[in-house]
Amino acid sequence: MKHITKEEAQQIKVKPHGRASYARGVLLNMNIGDIIILEKADWNQKRLQPGTYCLQLGRDVKRLWKCETIVDGSGWVIGRVK
Repeated sequence: MKHITKEEAQQIKVKPHGRASYARGVLLNMNIGDIIILEKADWNQKRLQPGTYCLQLGRDVKRLWKCETIVDGSGWVIGRVK
């Protein structure tokens, strides 16, 4: 166990308790203007695509993400707008 500063704690990516996916944790920890590439290997939901998921999550937490598909099909580019 070690002590860390508040600044170091803010840099650590965390996820909420329960059954939260890796992608949800990353999306919730994004700041406005942050952009990520979500690879297909990181996305394991079959019924939702990341674009739909970002819209639904945005309604719940009052945030907005822009999700675009990479042309070669290797994943998605997601940026936090609001």
